[in-house]
Amino acid sequence: MLRLFKNPRKVMVQMGAAAAASLSFMIMGMVRAWSSPGMPSLLESKAVPLSESDVSWISSIPPLASLVGSLLAGPCLTILGRRRTLMLISIPYSLGFLLIGFASHSSMLYIGRILDGAMIGFSAPSAQIFIGECASPRVRGALGAFTAIFLSLGILITYIIGAFVPWNVLAWILSAFPALLFIAMFFMPETPTWLLSKNREDEARKSLQFLRGAHTDVTGEFERLKANMAKGANAQQIQPKDLLKGSVLKPLLLSMALMLLQQFSGINSIIYFTVFIFQKAGSTMDKNLATIIVGIVQLLATIASMFLVDRAGRRILLLVSGIVMSISLAALGAFFYMLEIYGSDVQLTLGWLPLASLLLFIIAYSSGFANVPFLIMGELFPAKFRSVLGSLASCFNLLCTFTIIRSFGDMNKTMGEYGTFWFYMCWCVVGIFFVYFFLPETKGKSLDEIERMFANKKKQQLYAASAETAIGTVVDKNDVFTVETIPRAHIDERLSQSHSNDGYDLDSDEEDNGEVVATPL
Repeated sequence: MLRLFKNPRKVMVQMGAAAAASLSFMIMGMVRAWSSPGMPSLLESKAVPLSESDVSWISSIPPLASLVGSLLAGPCLTILGRRRTLMLISIPYSLGFLLIGFASHSSMLYIGRILDGAMIGFSAPSAQIFIGECASPRVRGALGAFTAIFLSLGILITYIIGAFVPWNVLAWILSAFPALLFIAMFFMPETPTWLLSKNREDEARKSLQFLRGAHTDVTGEFERLKANMAKGANAQQIQPKDLLKGSVLKPLLLSMALMLLQQFSGINSIIYFTVFIFQKAGSTMDKNLATIIVGIVQLLATIASMFLVDRAGRRILLLVSGIVMSISLAALGAFFYMLEIYGSDVQLTLGWLPLASLLLFIIAYSSGFANVPFLIMGELFPAKFRSVLGSLASCFNLLCTFTIIRSFGDMNKTMGEYGTFWFYMCWCVVGIFFVYFFLPETKGKSLDEIERMFANKKKQQLYAASAETAIGTVVDKNDVFTVETIPRAHIDERLSQSHSNDGYDLDSDEEDNGEVVATPL
């Protein structure tokens, strides 16, 4: 992130392109957050008759619909291009919000939420690929962080607007925001990579020149792009049986376990039902004001985490995050338990506890479990399988998201609010033990070193045999060769610095493999 401030004028166009594409994540945040102020307002107005099951399904269906969207996104990105795909999804986004705003029957709410949810599936890969292909290697990670910031911004905007207007007006207002995405992307170029894939070399070079600046020599980078495209075209296809190899399956299972633990911490239940939680708590503070405070803290914590994630080890961030999340959820569950036992007296003496617990939870989550599972996903997966495994892990994440949101109402009914939050707390505790005993540290390691961790014994023996690299100097005296042996570990340590912020000076375009790391959904 700090790289953007070293020479901001040189990357201004790239920052604009990243911000334009990240508007799709802002709208994604609005879709997620609508149910928090919108559903309580809708139920109070009684404008649309809804059962408890309807409320649960309407709130939770977007993550399920996004699975379908993510499957359709690939062909659209290939055929239409990254830019046009991002422009076109703004239309269904607006239509979905308008259907919700004008809803007179529950079916209109379902269709609107399904439509918006499907567009979430389009937004995530489209924006991340667009940014990854437009950004130069030195700032790709920092610009990739824009999506998470805009996601939190969309949630905050929805919380603020929802505090002052009813559910239908909120949906009408949100339907205007996709127009910003359409207009912003209209002025952006198509990515050089996609243009090269369509054999439009002149347009690809012009696009790259525009993104890098008029006075930048892009000849070297353009030739590398062409070489990478040719290499990708000649790559061997992946066979299904390859996914069952230990060196592939182990990283996938680790990543899926982190996705499960991330979602079963209850983060999306809290985001989708923040107003409901404060309403049930009977807090002395206005429920909408408390929700806005949560949104502000989430945005600030997300921005702060971007500076933190590359400075500290992955394991320590997850461990601290899990411990603090467990404590905050335990406190929140204890409040609801005492509320049930002692009644309204608890609200007078401990009315501040729900807000304090949720703020602490949001800060802890943003510092670790929000970003690190996706960062580790990009590091653990072997380069050849990264796209396939990334899709599998992301789909599993969306299924977990749907499960946890859909079950929130039923869990409150059967276990009580305190039981629900203690259930989430137990998963956070499981996460602490999982990270401590099973998750390897990846900070400061090259992608090659990480792949070696999961190699079979035969390959590990081959790596061990080449553990030392000999660099020889011939000396003519007495026909004796003097050889200086340098441990390979020292070389690997030097090479691996390009994967951490401490190695800025070593970064170059040649060292970057152009992989896109997904943003937390």
